[in-house]
Amino acid sequence: MPASKNQIAATVSREEAAKVGVIDAGRATEVITSNSRKQYGFTRKMLPTGLPTEPKLYIYSVSEYGEIVNLGPGFPLFEVKPCPEDETYGPPLAINPVYFFEEAKVDVTEHTFHSGQQIVEAILKIGPGMNASWDKRRWGWFVSASNPPTEEEVAGAVALYTQNCTRLLNEGNRYAAANQLTEINETHRRAAKYLGQRVDWDKPTRKMVDCIGCSERIPAGTKVHAVPYCGAIQNPTFEGWAEAIELGIKKLSDAPEHIQAQLKKSA
Repeated sequence: MPASKNQIAATVSREEAAKVGVIDAGRATEVITSNSRKQYGFTRKMLPTGLPTEPKLYIYSVSEYGEIVNLGPGFPLFEVKPCPEDETYGPPLAINPVYFFEEAKVDVTEHTFHSGQQIVEAILKIGPGMNASWDKRRWGWFVSASNPPTEEEVAGAVALYTQNCTRLLNEGNRYAAANQLTEINETHRRAAKYLGQRVDWDKPTRKMVDCIGCSERIPAGTKVHAVPYCGAIQNPTFEGWAEAIELGIKKLSDAPEHIQAQLKKSA
């Protein structure tokens, strides 16, 4: 079987590869640049190779808040990952020291320099022109010059996020006291969960359906309508009965005879 283009590109010289119609990434960029005026009406300038990749900055989250951040055309997507429940902070988002934003100006593209620090500030929504209420550090994100971060940096991020969660918990309590339950949203519920507070407003509105036994409205996904006057299994199939019995909600003797026979055969 003849070698693939990937194998050719990886094993032969640039000149030999060109003879069989294979070009490397550098040559591909040159071709795109030279053909761009014909295709798009402007010429692309090429960035120099070997741009620095160190020192990096790292963005972490100590909360369940994560997000894919789009800073606009010309930039890559940046993903801040949430903190897993069994960890102190989430995986790092590495930020390189330099970025170039490419934009077309009349008939040629220009590359505008942005430092890693500027990218960090844009992701965290801090710095000049940013409203303090947008600050992502209030939601558990923080930046570090090291991977892993220092204990002091993690502790500072936790303290700031705890402060914001406390504010949201108090706000949720005020809304509940004023019977303004529609004002309570997911941020309030997450704050109560993070602080380990039991409140009567921390459950989102659930879809309700009719019980198949008594027609009373019950939450969707209910296994058994476990009230004295009903007790109906909402999925009265073999699988539904098997699950209810396994969970201890029902006994084998409660099931219809044909279900009991099937359960005994499968035991």
